[in-house]
Amino acid sequence: MVERVLVDTSAWVDYFRGNEPLRTLVSELILADAALRCGPVELELRRGLRGRQAGHVLRVWYGLELLVTDELDFASAGDLLRELSEAGASIPSLDALIASLALRHEVQLLASDRHFDVVPGLLRYPVTA
Repeated sequence: MVERVLVDTSAWVDYFRGNEPLRTLVSELILADAALRCGPVELELRRGLRGRQAGHVLRVWYGLELLVTDELDFASAGDLLRELSEAGASIPSLDALIASLALRHEVQLLASDRHFDVVPGLLRYPVTA
């Protein structure tokens, strides 16, 4: 059985573009009912949706379990950004929020973005080429 995995925007973009290996990994997570969605990823996805693709993307999207973003997640993301800055690293604010959600819910994150590698304690779903 596959554990639940929060799928980041970078992985969704590869999935919808048909890019391997993310297309297959995300497909497997969807079929196993293990792919998770969250508001910050939806925000990023909707920014890039064009025309008829929006209907297809959102049909897949709304079939997934939602990790709700709470006030605590914003505070945690801010703390994470400060800690990373003090250590000489940085990531985009929305990605800090996504990472904070994954950490709080103790789920793995599937992303092709390497900047998540600097987040302490974040469990990454392995991407094999």
